[in-house]
Amino acid sequence: MSRGNSEYDLRDENQVKEYLKNVLVEYQFSCFKEKDPTGCHRLGYFHGYVDKDKPDSIDNAKRVFKMNCEENKFGQSCDSLAAIYLNEKKYVFQKEARDDILKYFQNACEYGYYTACKNVGVLMLEKHVLWEDYHDTKKGREYLDLACEKKNVGACYILQRLLSKRAPERALGYAVRGCELDDIKSCQTAYQMYLKGIGIEKDSEKAQFYKERMEYIFRNHIATKPDESVRVTM
Repeated sequence: MSRGNSEYDLRDENQVKEYLKNVLVEYQFSCFKEKDPTGCHRLGYFHGYVDKDKPDSIDNAKRVFKMNCEENKFGQSCDSLAAIYLNEKKYVFQKEARDDILKYFQNACEYGYYTACKNVGVLMLEKHVLWEDYHDTKKGREYLDLACEKKNVGACYILQRLLSKRAPERALGYAVRGCELDDIKSCQTAYQMYLKGIGIEKDSEKAQFYKERMEYIFRNHIATKPDESVRVTM
């Protein structure tokens, strides 16, 4: 019988190895025997990030993520697979590779992993020559809008920046949304727009509200969840 996690001394190298071996067996059982998509994603993550020093670790991770994405429609695995492809510099220079990257990010978004919606939006707005065939401003903003609606503060912030000059009232809406999600930068944007009347009418009361909201977030150390989306620009 394997020991519980609390029974290992993780300061001991041999016990760490035993612990990781048991974790791998647990994830394999969860994925292949119990057919649990979450277990499969954990297995892919284990191969790609925990066991990453082994020569075949990334290939194993890609294989598991691909299976979990295509067979189980587990959005986070689609996103992880696309992120691995994107970070493989030699691979990303191939047209079919870029097709796969966009496809798997889109699949992830469709399956409810909304961080990927932001990734699709960023790719479609990307100006790098490698991505010019995929450029679609309208669709890119639609993906970002969906991501913002689904609580991705990074997407809300990008939309604020994109629309600040051409459509300040819409930019303000995304700033307000981001502020509601405890993003201090979004609160600052709303505060400055109301205080200075940037593209909108000045409103000292609303400016004060967002100033206090910003201070509340800072004072209480409220941190928005770290953005898990990849950095697309190369």
